[in-house]
Amino acid sequence: METEKAAQVTCTIYNPVTNRALTTLKALGVREYHLQPSRAVVLRRRASFLGLGAGIVLEEEPADKVIFFVPLADAKAVVQSLAAACDLNVPGHGSVVYEEVDIGRDSAWRAHPVTPGPRTDDVVTEENLASLTCTVQQGRADRIVKSVLGLGLPMPQVTTGEGTGLREKLGLIRVAMPAGKDVVHAVASQHESTEILGSLVDSARLDRFGSGFIYESPIACGVVNSMVIRGQRHSASIEQLIGAVDKLMGSTDWRKRSLGGEESAKRHKYLHDLVSLTLSCNEGRASDLVKAATVAGARGATINKVRYARIDGATSPVSAAREMTDLVIGKDVVDDISESLVEAGVFDDAAAGVVSIKPVTVACFHATAKR
Repeated sequence: METEKAAQVTCTIYNPVTNRALTTLKALGVREYHLQPSRAVVLRRRASFLGLGAGIVLEEEPADKVIFFVPLADAKAVVQSLAAACDLNVPGHGSVVYEEVDIGRDSAWRAHPVTPGPRTDDVVTEENLASLTCTVQQGRADRIVKSVLGLGLPMPQVTTGEGTGLREKLGLIRVAMPAGKDVVHAVASQHESTEILGSLVDSARLDRFGSGFIYESPIACGVVNSMVIRGQRHSASIEQLIGAVDKLMGSTDWRKRSLGGEESAKRHKYLHDLVSLTLSCNEGRASDLVKAATVAGARGATINKVRYARIDGATSPVSAAREMTDLVIGKDVVDDISESLVEAGVFDDAAAGVVSIKPVTVACFHATAKR
């Protein structure tokens, strides 16, 4: 499968900001996007009469993940334009990041130039970031979310999907393994992301069979929401003070601290030399495509429902109802799996597939999490 370089932009925002973000995409000249409903989680400082019942609790709000591709050369300006238009520098509004990917040339997406908006130079982006993605059985995301927030990572988002691939190989055992999955997404500084991943491995108990899977991939740059706790009682929040110090120091490296993940790293054996193959296709086709990938060497995947929209109104074989999945695979089987997907019709009009590949820094699941 021939590929070309591109940028995958992911904007994670609360529902009230979504329309503003989509209006900005139209102004930028972005022609299409995928939207995935999710729930964003923060900590809320709860006050009560005379201090009774006061404390910190989890609070969820409906949110959206808007995912689209742009030429790599335009990616940073697009991120800055979205951040400026949606005031993402304000704690609690959301985040926007981009990752460098290799996208299949026969995919339904076609590269075209975009027009970044004004005010981009005023937006400060962070570099050396990492994406953390943890898949667990449905209903078990809260433990991961609490750990993420406890480590100081803002606005983890939870999406839901259906597990497939590996589950089908288990025969009668799969009856005891629910198909529903929760996927927790978070962004961390690259210099402490692996240590954070180690802490999350323990939180998710990935040493247990069927407990889940976690991986880390690099983010080129972005504007990351800094809201962790709501209900501030001072004129400036901790997040605003940290943001000010970030600007003074010129990076986020000063935040590095001991997170307890070093001991976890010694106990667990991590997987390397992996990539994440992201596949989006018309609804109803993902299951067959994942089966073809599994035969070629993929372990399994979680299929998520997403919505597709064409901003410019052009006709396309791409359906409004789409499915998306991430296949974390070894570099040595990328060609075999890619060819298997092509033979299964991933780029035919019936599937109208988009295939993109990005590097995975490290990953861990039950077979590698040795006690």
